[in-house]
Amino acid sequence: MIVRHRGWAVAVFVAALGLGCHAAENDPEGQASELSDPVRRENAIFNLKTVYTETLAANAGDRSSADVQAIADVIVDPLTRAYVDYPEDRINGLSILDLLYEVQDPRSMPALLEALNWRTEVSEDHAVRAAQTIQAMEVPAAERANVIQALARSLERITDSRPEDNKMRIAMIRALGALKDKGATDILTSIATKQDEKQNFLINRLAAQQLGELRDPAAIPALIKCLFLFAPNHPELRMNDVAAEALILVGRPSLKPLLGVLAGKDATANAIAKQYIDAVKARRPDLANSMTVRQVTGGEASFALGALGFSEALQPLLQETASSDTPRKLNAAIALVRIDVPEAQKANVRSTLKKVYGQLPKGYQGVAMRGQLIAAIAHMYDAEMMPFIYAQVVDKKANPDVRLIAVQNYALLANKAEAASLAQAIAKEKPSESGGYREKFEERKPLLDLANECDTSVDCWVSKASSADANEARKGAYMLGRYAAGQAKAIDALVGQLGSEDLGVRLSALMALDQIAVKGSSGAVAKVDELRSREQGQSVWTRFRGEALPIQARLRSRAGDAG
Repeated sequence: MIVRHRGWAVAVFVAALGLGCHAAENDPEGQASELSDPVRRENAIFNLKTVYTETLAANAGDRSSADVQAIADVIVDPLTRAYVDYPEDRINGLSILDLLYEVQDPRSMPALLEALNWRTEVSEDHAVRAAQTIQAMEVPAAERANVIQALARSLERITDSRPEDNKMRIAMIRALGALKDKGATDILTSIATKQDEKQNFLINRLAAQQLGELRDPAAIPALIKCLFLFAPNHPELRMNDVAAEALILVGRPSLKPLLGVLAGKDATANAIAKQYIDAVKARRPDLANSMTVRQVTGGEASFALGALGFSEALQPLLQETASSDTPRKLNAAIALVRIDVPEAQKANVRSTLKKVYGQLPKGYQGVAMRGQLIAAIAHMYDAEMMPFIYAQVVDKKANPDVRLIAVQNYALLANKAEAASLAQAIAKEKPSESGGYREKFEERKPLLDLANECDTSVDCWVSKASSADANEARKGAYMLGRYAAGQAKAIDALVGQLGSEDLGVRLSALMALDQIAVKGSSGAVAKVDELRSREQGQSVWTRFRGEALPIQARLRSRAGDAG
């Protein structure tokens, strides 16, 4: 019988026979035994890292594979002991932590917890690496309480605002969120709501964001407070976006508290909103003069309620659209577009949206508002609203920018018959030399050609939605949003575009998924998680996340997945 040994196992056997003074470079057990030697330690760490990373690469990065696990079984405990036993060796200690980061094995926890007990101007980088390792690994549930306590103690010792302090804060806060353990709620809410000039406001934002990862209803009061908090002396720096995302990730328990904010019944929200207005007034009195507490609180509550999507918000939002305050009215109208509206109430919502549109002010500000509302209405994918959008196309008294937005959205949603109507309107439009906008309208003709080709055929639109051409992909997504409710092939095609390099394609696919994935979509949920992991910190994710995270939360909720 032929027995095949791994290369490192053979090296161990040779070393045992005494055929070398030191362990072979590819002998993990022998190299691990040399970690206690201060002369050989640096070389041993280097060789162990080489053996481990090469084996990991040979196994396609799978840390659970037998070969990779075999090496981890040999090296993790000796590396951990060496780190704990020789704290004075800071340079090699950091190299050990770097290797433990690669291995991501919970058996290294004693070393990681020791590293969190950092010393000023000595081992801050050790604490950062340890926190990053905790964030990357799957910490056993039985160990999470101890890890949370260690991270909390480490964070409490950070009292300054040096670059090293902020690096530690960021790494530790992310580690707390990654644990997905509600035991971290208190420390994260404390950081998120802390108003201290020595704590950069970006740290507040990060803590609020990580609270969303925990999805703990106990964090809701703090997160509602975070909707309105701002950086001391810098009211333009806020955390309303990340706080809203966190509330949406918590899900249904956020509904009732947000309805209280919308109704003006949350005293804390009202008080902080007043402080915010006063801070704006001190810097920009021209902006603050038109601001009211209900405007500030209503805007944030409307956005979050719309993103949550629950039908219980329908009547309160309809009531909010009756406000005499234009921003409140508009924010509530846009939120109405996003929630699940019972069939019996859809006519009421349509008439309300049209009424709000007609009440928007004239002038530049009104142009921007009208364009925003038309774009929102288009994402209803509602055939009953197509005549309304068309009316804005042919309204020659309307601002040209509004008409162009209407043309764009009508063309994206048009079937063959509606495309013919738009083509006639374009033909009747005067050219620019005569004061019309025909040339700009004609830029949408390729979308009309696609409508003539596919009309209402879902199969045809699936092929277009999967196209590498941005125009085809966007048109396909809109049409699937209109005609493909619940159809798996359409959902799959849209999920396939969530990673598109074109942000417009991504958003079109995402919005259509929100419309047609009536029972949720595990594929879409997983894809958004993948994009967040891969693109965190990049501008494309920053621009995508505002829609991606709320819709992901809704898709998860529809599938009955609370986690």
